[in-house]
Amino acid sequence: MQINGMDLPVEYIAFAARYRNAAGFCNLRLKEELDSFGRTLQTELAHIYTDAVELTAQTAKLGAYFVGDGCYGEPGSGSAGPGAMPDIVDFTEIICFGMAGDGSQFCLDFRGARGMPSVILWDDDYWRKISNSFEDFLLLFS
Repeated sequence: MQINGMDLPVEYIAFAARYRNAAGFCNLRLKEELDSFGRTLQTELAHIYTDAVELTAQTAKLGAYFVGDGCYGEPGSGSAGPGAMPDIVDFTEIICFGMAGDGSQFCLDFRGARGMPSVILWDDDYWRKISNSFEDFLLLFS
């Protein structure tokens, strides 16, 4: 499956198929409160988007939610939190694939790695990388 010209990982496609009949609700808990790099992480995967229409719609919302506003998106405005990344304002290579219980977005980040996107999360007030691949991401949950 392709979204915005990017091939979704086969692991994602198989995972989404398992939850299609449940309208994407999966409510998965972390095995440990750690990301793939051993850094503290407190989240759950509540909902996964299972079809191209929903993936495209949720991804399109990112550009409306995360707009440079004089604080967000400004050079040096990033967080010092675990796994923190610079603010994202160009979402052309980002696909939103799911949501945590608090509404935070889980995304595939294809920037610089079209063949193996990393997994990033909006963690309260900053973007953070939590896994190098969707396969590694799935290993975080029980």
